[in-house]
Amino acid sequence: MFGTCDTEHLKTVRDRQIVAPFNNGYRENNLRTVCGELIREIYDLAPSKRQIDELMQVRYDSFLQAIELPDGVLPLLEKLRRRYRLALLSNYPSRQFLIDSLAKIGLSDTFEAAVISGDVGYVKPHPKPFQTLLKHLDLPPAQCIYVGDNWLADVQGSKRMGMSAIFTTQYEPYERFTPADGDHQPDARIKHLNELEELLLR
Repeated sequence: MFGTCDTEHLKTVRDRQIVAPFNNGYRENNLRTVCGELIREIYDLAPSKRQIDELMQVRYDSFLQAIELPDGVLPLLEKLRRRYRLALLSNYPSRQFLIDSLAKIGLSDTFEAAVISGDVGYVKPHPKPFQTLLKHLDLPPAQCIYVGDNWLADVQGSKRMGMSAIFTTQYEPYERFTPADGDHQPDARIKHLNELEELLLR
């Protein structure tokens, strides 16, 4: 669409964009703004609406193409659904990307509620995404168990809300945060999601 680019420069800009919400009061990125910024900084162009639309479509197509459901996840979720109400809380600036990706991998009907940071304007660990999810579920935090792989967004965010937290190290998130003095500790740590079956269903 725009020609070749300096991949190192691209990575620098993307790294900055991805962590930006954690440095500005946890306000979520606007995806159109992010795409426009990429065009300006990588190609030194003032992007038109059409160019931003095209880049948004490329990102959407690439996102869906990359999404896959790991083996064993669907059977695990089905087992958990027999005992627990399941919900999804995700940091991502576009609801459409996430909802369509769930449809692609067959999880559209798995979660009772799905809250995306782009909907509420703030990313985890800000309380607003958690509060929005709890409102959808009509549950107090103490009755919820949160499973996540991001030390700050997931563990600290959920524990500050009064939830139980399970920290998984199966996947390494793009935004990596070093534990700090005074941080909440998770209620359990797992190395693989399949450990949830013994931990939550025993």
